[in-house]
Amino acid sequence: MDAVMTILHKITALPAGVMIALAILLISLIAGMNFGKSFRAAITIGAGIIGLYAMVGVFGSNIGPAIGAFVQRTGIQLDIADLGVFTLLMTTWGSPLAIWFIPVGLAVNIIMLAVRLTKTLDADILNYWTWGITAIVVYAMTHSVILALIGFALNEILILLIADWTAPKIQEHYNVEGVSIPHGNAALWPPVGIAMNWLMERIPGLKSLNADPETLAKKFGVIGEPVTIGVVLGALIGILGGLAWDGVLTLAVTLAAVMLVFPRMINILMEGLRPISEYLRDFMKKRFNRDVNIGLDAAILIGYPEVLAVGIVLVPIVVGLALILPGNHVMPLADLAIATPFLVTMVMPFCRGNVVRGIIAGTIVFAIALYVAGDLAPAYTAAGAAINLDVPAGTTWTSIGAGSNWFAWIFYKVLQLLGYSV
Repeated sequence: MDAVMTILHKITALPAGVMIALAILLISLIAGMNFGKSFRAAITIGAGIIGLYAMVGVFGSNIGPAIGAFVQRTGIQLDIADLGVFTLLMTTWGSPLAIWFIPVGLAVNIIMLAVRLTKTLDADILNYWTWGITAIVVYAMTHSVILALIGFALNEILILLIADWTAPKIQEHYNVEGVSIPHGNAALWPPVGIAMNWLMERIPGLKSLNADPETLAKKFGVIGEPVTIGVVLGALIGILGGLAWDGVLTLAVTLAAVMLVFPRMINILMEGLRPISEYLRDFMKKRFNRDVNIGLDAAILIGYPEVLAVGIVLVPIVVGLALILPGNHVMPLADLAIATPFLVTMVMPFCRGNVVRGIIAGTIVFAIALYVAGDLAPAYTAAGAAINLDVPAGTTWTSIGAGSNWFAWIFYKVLQLLGYSV
């Protein structure tokens, strides 16, 4: 068992770009693709993902201090700390259940493909942990491995079905043919985007307002271009955070760079993905008379201008929500810079890329996220304590990005009704 856990930890410690490149290489070779083409495509995909994560790091590390200062200036005093997605990731992969995540996740995906319940072949093995959020919540309440893994499997099944359902819209809007997004956090929010877009289609004035990046650029010229939007939003966040003038300028230029470079990384990723996606789709059609999509991390969508613009605008909005929502106990901080664009990646296509609609839908997403993440905080805190997670004593914590898993919250509430507690 110790040897298996050691291997598991080594695998999950690999960077996302390396993990996905290896998975893509293995899948393409099993399908009979030429090694040279498979290798080049897999390495290109890995390089693109590493580039995307590097830009996520640049975005978060530069905007994070300004957000922290902004939150301090608001004087927020709430009793549940947002310790961020990586704290929850360490808790989930550090759980005694983690040994089962990869084998169970692969088995469920293969079975669903075999019986035609899904068209998604999930290459994003590292993010199996997002389904494990439900597992650790169930385990914290019941101490039953079986019930926890049932929760894991049901969470995976739901996300794979959502990935299939949203794939046509994702592919059309972002021009990523052959891709679906079975990410256990971002994939939970398209229903909110659909509902809010339906509502906004019925509001005079709002329904006819075109505010996608292309339209903004045409209407306002250089002022409406993504780079300029990055400069303006970066400067505003810097000013709100009380940064010195040089800090404001640095943040402005940094966000402009992020808006410019992110799409380049996506192009590199798609350069590698297209030949493998086309080959696998042809292979599946010939051998099994069916189509298949490659499942990837929602991070590949963060770099689109409408997603970044909405995500940045949502930062002060989420802080405001934390202050005014009745019954909210979560102080948003560690997840704020990344969660805001991340959770709207799969919402934006259903808002037609409209930035105004995205901001409205995103506000609803994060209102729900704050309540869900806060309600689940005791389960996350207990799961972290069980593995001796390095968190200050007495801290009740959550993650507004990953910890806002409403599927895990449903399990949590059902188990409470059955008499279970943390």
